[in-house]
Amino acid sequence: MERPPSSTEKKQSSIIEFIIVGVIVLVLMKLLVDIFFSQQDQITDTAFTGVAQNFTSKINVVHGQWFMDKQPNVVVLNSFNGNEKQYIEVNSAGWVDSKDNNLACHHIWLQTLAMPLKVVKSTVIAIEIQNKVIKNGRLCRYSLANGQSFDYRSDTGKVKLAL
Repeated sequence: MERPPSSTEKKQSSIIEFIIVGVIVLVLMKLLVDIFFSQQDQITDTAFTGVAQNFTSKINVVHGQWFMDKQPNVVVLNSFNGNEKQYIEVNSAGWVDSKDNNLACHHIWLQTLAMPLKVVKSTVIAIEIQNKVIKNGRLCRYSLANGQSFDYRSDTGKVKLAL
C-alpha cells in the first residue's frame, strides 16, 4: 500500500513544476523578442521603400499641377476635404525645389511628404550631393543608417531607390 505524499514532498514537487514553467515562459519570451527584433530591420526597409514611392508620386502630382496652373513658382495643392492648402516651391522646370541653400534637401522632404525625417523609429538623413553635371537643380540623397537610400534630382524630377 502506498502512502500519500507528505506536505514537504508536495512543496518540493510544486516548486520544481513552478521552476520548469518559469523556464519555459522565459525561453518563449526570448524567442518572441528575437523574432520581433529580427523583423524590425525588414519592417523599416519596407516602410522606407514605401516612403520613396510616396515621394515619387507627390513629385509627379506637383509637376502635373504645375503644368495645369500655367507654370507658377509655387504650386498650391488642396487637401481632399478642401480645408487645407499646401504651398510647394518649384524650380523653373516645375520640379519640387527649395530656394534655401543651407537645408534645401530637408526643406524638399518637408514640402513633399509633410512629415519629419523619420521612418518607423529610424532617422532619415538628408544631404545634398554636389554634382557638376546638374546645372539647374540639386541632387538630394535621403538615407537610413542601414545604408538604404533614395536620390532625388530636382532638375529632372527623377527619384532613384538605391538598395
